[in-house]
Amino acid sequence: MSGGPAPSAKMYSLRMTSEAQAPRPFPYGHLLYELTRTEVLMRDQGTVLGFLWTLLHPALMFAVLYALFVKWMGKFVDTYAVYLLVGLVLWNFFQKSTTYALGSFRRFRAPVLNYRFPREIVVFASVGAVLWSSAMEFCVLVPVLLALGQPLRWTWLLLPGVFALELLLATALGLFLAVCAVEFEDLERIWDVLTSALFYLTPVFYPLSILSPRYQELMRLNPLMQILQMFRDCVIAGQPPDAGIFLALFALGALGLVAGLALLRRLEFRLADKLAV
Repeated sequence: MSGGPAPSAKMYSLRMTSEAQAPRPFPYGHLLYELTRTEVLMRDQGTVLGFLWTLLHPALMFAVLYALFVKWMGKFVDTYAVYLLVGLVLWNFFQKSTTYALGSFRRFRAPVLNYRFPREIVVFASVGAVLWSSAMEFCVLVPVLLALGQPLRWTWLLLPGVFALELLLATALGLFLAVCAVEFEDLERIWDVLTSALFYLTPVFYPLSILSPRYQELMRLNPLMQILQMFRDCVIAGQPPDAGIFLALFALGALGLVAGLALLRRLEFRLADKLAV
């Protein structure tokens, strides 16, 4: 997770809407934009290559994992390069977005303590910053897939919907992590260990078929595994996602988001007391 001092309150300009004005659907849209922009700048601050690390990190991971596993995994997956690349891009978004959301309240301690606004915007901004970098990755991913010989399929049009599902689940989880991280300072290290384990428990660089039927059934309980499978089916096989699984994951993400917002509302003042210490 990116370190450094908390942003100064002078970086933010929060303007309250006059009661006489007509209500807008989302009056904090400009605030969300500014906080997301600040998060993006903070992530690139102090680095020589800046946002290019967004592209270099998955590229280096791809090169290492492909060199190590292509001879073994290539026996089970014909288009292993495409399979691995898709898995890494989706995994990186999940890992970075949840990790960045986890520390969002401490990074934005100054505005949280000094201004009145919906606290979830801080978490949304952190996830939005990672979403921006992932958008850059997807802009590179499509031509790379074509260069690797992957034919263009009509199911590629469904990819934004599958990715939006991952965004929903990551945001919901990020809300819980952000709230719990204020209460338990060790959660950052714990989550780092858990995501490292989850990387190997999710078929990012290996196919599900190499596991025994018993473990395959257990792995299917992992929502991230289902999202990776749906994305790969759309990209490689030209097969649309299973509607039942998609709706079940959407319901899980929506319920998680509502529960996370409810938890944040309930503990809002307690979190402020913790941050003020």
